[in-house]
Amino acid sequence: MKYISCPQLEHGITFYSNSVMICCISSHAGGGNICQIDNYKGELIDWDKFFEKRRQLRANSTNGIPDKCEGCYYLKEQEWPEGDYIDEVLIGHWTYCNCNCTYCYTNSDKKFFNSLRTYNIMPVIRDMAEKNILSKDALITFGGGEPTILTEFEELMDFLSDYGIKRFRIHSSGIKYSKSIERCLEEGKLALIVSVDSGSKEIYEKVKCVPCFDKVWENLREYAKHNKGSLIRTKYVLMPYVNDSWTQIKNWLNMTQEAGIKDIAFDIEDNWFKANREQVPETVYEMLDFVYNHYGEFGMNSCELYERASNYRIQHDEQK
Repeated sequence: MKYISCPQLEHGITFYSNSVMICCISSHAGGGNICQIDNYKGELIDWDKFFEKRRQLRANSTNGIPDKCEGCYYLKEQEWPEGDYIDEVLIGHWTYCNCNCTYCYTNSDKKFFNSLRTYNIMPVIRDMAEKNILSKDALITFGGGEPTILTEFEELMDFLSDYGIKRFRIHSSGIKYSKSIERCLEEGKLALIVSVDSGSKEIYEKVKCVPCFDKVWENLREYAKHNKGSLIRTKYVLMPYVNDSWTQIKNWLNMTQEAGIKDIAFDIEDNWFKANREQVPETVYEMLDFVYNHYGEFGMNSCELYERASNYRIQHDEQK
């Protein structure tokens, strides 16, 4: 039977520092942030209760869609696979980072967030595998925090690879080079996304607040040498009145090509978008439209639009 849902609502799980959520999507009208377990600190999960709570969530929702999912870009009507299992995992239970992006929610008190103690997630991941809760076709995404400085990162990657996972998605600052990432690139099972958000050292340091522009591009060039069937994307998060410059965007595209990278991602800064959703300047759409329609002219194979960019592009086109 066909019905409206999404992969996360059906079979997803997101680990945060003090909760287990359905997903991390939150910029749509409903606001997202559907919590499955509150005050969570890494305990083993009662999976029978976990899946029953999800069934009840859908049963008690309007047309099977939770109110918090209203307007979400990822909703679609189709036949969804049945069964109690997980095939989309977001690991984002830590907040410390080696970058200091001005748009990050932790920027309000970086010292505090960098000092937060996190729980060990390895036991619950092992439990999911041992109980066949975790599908071997699952997509494992690392958010965070910076994955490469997470204590369990190498152990998690090795365990999940040995378990049979062939799809990883890692969001990284690109500042610390990782042999685990290098290995997965060579094995052709990784999507690596590095947000550079600029086309010059000056703007990079204005957005990221660390003097690592050259180091990041050096690491990206090295990763590109080891890419054998995987995907590397440089990402540009557009911040109006900060990095919304045609020069910056074109420099970013040219530097990506010169680094030997063939794919990009684009988005609009979350807090600004939520506050200005109804009055986004036309120039923002023009830049979004330029990147999405002309990436091939810069040697790129693909352009992924993230949540806010996708929503805005659809909204803008519908208003024409």
